[in-house]
Amino acid sequence: TTTTTTTSKSGNKRGDVENDDDDALFFEHVRLNRDIVACTTHGQILEHVELHSERYNGVNVSTAWHRLAKKLGRDEQKASMREFKRDARVLLLEEATVRCMRGLFRNENDGRSRELVSRRRNEKRRSMVSRRVKTEDAFDAQNVGNILWAFATMLYTPRLEILDKFADIIEENVDKLYPQALSNSLWSFARLKEWNFLRCKTIAELMMQQALRMLPDVLKDVKKAGGIFGAKDVPFGGFSTQAIGNAMWSCGALRCHPGEEIMEAYLKLTTEYHEKFKTQEISNIAWTSAMLQHHPGEAFLNVVSETLTNRLEECASQAVSNSLLGLATFGYKMDEEMLKALGGGRHARRCNSQDLCNSIWALAAVDAFEAEVYGDLWARVSSMHHDEFVPEGLNMLYHACVMHQDYWMDRQNFGNDVDEDVLRDATNATKKRNSTKKTTATKSTKPASSSSSSSAFGVSVGEVVRQRHDTPIWLDTIAKKSYYDQTIHQVTLSAFHKHVSTRIRAGFVKNVADEYLTEDGAMSIDIALLDHKIAVECDGPSHFEKNMEKSLTHKTILRNKGLERRGWRVLSIPYFEWQEATDTETHRKYLEDKLAAVGVKREQVLTLF
Repeated sequence: TTTTTTTSKSGNKRGDVENDDDDALFFEHVRLNRDIVACTTHGQILEHVELHSERYNGVNVSTAWHRLAKKLGRDEQKASMREFKRDARVLLLEEATVRCMRGLFRNENDGRSRELVSRRRNEKRRSMVSRRVKTEDAFDAQNVGNILWAFATMLYTPRLEILDKFADIIEENVDKLYPQALSNSLWSFARLKEWNFLRCKTIAELMMQQALRMLPDVLKDVKKAGGIFGAKDVPFGGFSTQAIGNAMWSCGALRCHPGEEIMEAYLKLTTEYHEKFKTQEISNIAWTSAMLQHHPGEAFLNVVSETLTNRLEECASQAVSNSLLGLATFGYKMDEEMLKALGGGRHARRCNSQDLCNSIWALAAVDAFEAEVYGDLWARVSSMHHDEFVPEGLNMLYHACVMHQDYWMDRQNFGNDVDEDVLRDATNATKKRNSTKKTTATKSTKPASSSSSSSAFGVSVGEVVRQRHDTPIWLDTIAKKSYYDQTIHQVTLSAFHKHVSTRIRAGFVKNVADEYLTEDGAMSIDIALLDHKIAVECDGPSHFEKNMEKSLTHKTILRNKGLERRGWRVLSIPYFEWQEATDTETHRKYLEDKLAAVGVKREQVLTLF
């Protein structure tokens, strides 16, 4: 009996010692975390890493990355960011991350302190612990989310294959991510897509499947709470406006449609509780809808327009340009009050090059050429060098000029109020420009086709805009070349296009051309029937709204109008109609009916097949 009692007492003593060790370890990690948070510069954080990273646990690693991103994630810190990437102490933090990473979701590392957190969950003593130390499941999710968020904010790709390992962890444990952590991780991989685009897209699809599984509970929680939470008000583990904004933007950036059910649910929540959303979140959702060609509905588009009108002071230039792009992509008529609010240089002076391109194209796509803000934007572009614009931006600028010219010529054709001085000056300027060019007589292989940028009226595309607004001198050279190279010349024929062309050529003897340029060289026609001046357009899935299969996109409508303005009759062949015709005979009958619909008499058609 005496021996047993002694052993019991000895065991209790060992247990007390272990508890004291656990207490010491637990509070050491809390102290380390507070020290990291207290650092005021990224240099101080790296000094702390150098001295103490070997004793970090998962929370300390997460906090260190998070605070570094806070200090280095701003544009004005670019020089510091370059130094940061070369700093050897960053590699020490990466090594600590790898060491702690094994414990994420599986309790393999740092087990004693995490077990202690769980054991004391309901104890009063836990109230002394930093709020950053969460419950067991939340701890894991927040670690992953914070570290990924830091990498994405800094656009930093770690050297020790940490992203690969994080991707593996998320793929295995996606069901353990709460809504906010899921959206943050999704946003992070979208920002880091240059690391491995296909892997990021695969992870995004996986996470959106989990978001869909969460959707019923999310909607139930929103209803129970009487509305959706803003990012600052959301309880831990809850669902917020930021979760929707991040998830939607990520899908748009990766061109990964999340599925109609979840897309419609998020759009409905945004429309219903739009007052809770930040203007940037609303603009991101509008931009994503445009990128994914998913029509968000008139109610949501009204919300975007009202947000620009009533909350303009809250909008960054990117929010404004993305909102304009979202509205224009779906042909939404711009509100005059909104356009007036954007004028006076208020929007243009804050724009970077991409914002300028998005805004100009958006206004041109809805014929808002007379708006003051349109002139402001061109004035800003004219003061910039073409090297400041990416090729896609140059394409948008030149396309806007083409649309502006078409609009202006329409007014001329229909006898609307057109300034004759503007027409005369534009024509003379074009003639003068052309006379200075050295011309070489060459034989064209394409009859009646030209790469000239002059219209049938003898007016250069750039001159029309130039007579109304300030435009850069490189518009008719650099921007035009970029537009031609990427939009017209670098075209790959789809299998659908080839099939239609083969069927047409089987009936026509001559004068059929693929990817034929219009006379002014501004547009390309899929299949041109030259004897009848008919533009056959093979409209695949990209020409229709994702959630409205038989509804043409606004861009496709603009294309048809542009061809009609140039004297071509447009014959659209939707992919779903072509698929219904299964053999040569049905295809022949289908083409006969289509040609008859654009004015070619049936007798003429029958002689062609």
